[in-house]
Amino acid sequence: MTTTTSEAGELLALVELADDIFAASTEPVLDVQQVGLDFDPNLWSTLSETGLALLATPESRGGSGAGLRELAVILERSGYHAAPVPLAEHDLLASWLLGVADLSAASALMTAAVTSQRLESGRLSTTLVQVPWANVAETIVVAGDGFIAAVPRREVAVEVQHDIAGQPAAQVTIDTTLSPDQYRDIDSSPLSEFRLRGALARSLQICGALTRALDLARDHAQQREQFGRPIAKFQAVQALLASAAGAISVAETAGQFAVESVVSHGFDSAHARFAVSVAKIETARAATLVSRNTHQVHGAIGFTLDHRLRHFTNRALAWRSEFGSQREWQQQLGQLVLESKTSAWETVTALSSGVAVAPPN
Repeated sequence: MTTTTSEAGELLALVELADDIFAASTEPVLDVQQVGLDFDPNLWSTLSETGLALLATPESRGGSGAGLRELAVILERSGYHAAPVPLAEHDLLASWLLGVADLSAASALMTAAVTSQRLESGRLSTTLVQVPWANVAETIVVAGDGFIAAVPRREVAVEVQHDIAGQPAAQVTIDTTLSPDQYRDIDSSPLSEFRLRGALARSLQICGALTRALDLARDHAQQREQFGRPIAKFQAVQALLASAAGAISVAETAGQFAVESVVSHGFDSAHARFAVSVAKIETARAATLVSRNTHQVHGAIGFTLDHRLRHFTNRALAWRSEFGSQREWQQQLGQLVLESKTSAWETVTALSSGVAVAPPN
């Protein structure tokens, strides 16, 4: 499946809109000497007013009714600008779960998590770890085996923690009896698709963050002079930048392939499991290589709070292990091939067919 000229133009316009909105919020604070960026309520308000906060949520549930391609653009650009807002958690995860359970749509900020605990007569007792943005979310949507619940933050205990990029990832303790309108029993488990959705979102955000890191490294190499000429003229620096660019190109292609696979076949398909596995593997690999190379280009300044590079490399390194590490997705990919009745080559060919991916910009 490929995009038409009209669709490509609309996506480009969406990129420009996202860049304008995110840059206005983050550019003034990227050089502030603190590890992370605080949640920006004004940015969130703008995203909500423009329909970008619930871009992929159906109109019948209060969203904009766009598709995964459009949301992928926004997620990638949010990574490029280090936007301190829970777009993936709010739209792709929490809002989707509410729709699966046919629970009332929510417009206030949400995050989402999964638990292995069961719901007993409406009582939920569980501890959730590394829940992103739970400290600012008004609702935490929890998915478990056989149920989905929308739990107000006022009914839980939140212990705020942070990842290496300074992003909030809280421990949430829930011990409450939910009212009937706060949960639904469901026949099938959403946990597998939840993980796929989260992994795809992080893959796209990693691509954006790494692209920005490379842009910063290129600019620094052209401006920084050593021995009377820009360091960009040195072959060793050129090799670092070229290697990083190659890794990003592979990661972006894998991410776009995953998006198109889901658009064509849905999340509940072998095609999606294959493509998302590849995307998470390649973006995690790129996160390691590009972070190393761009910091080498910058030298010591890139590791300090005086430089904005940390916002992008640290985010990529944090995101690479969320919703499954590189090794976990490699095992998932291997298992998918082992379970196939055909050869590895035939399996990969079959799962890659019918999906066309445009070259990355």
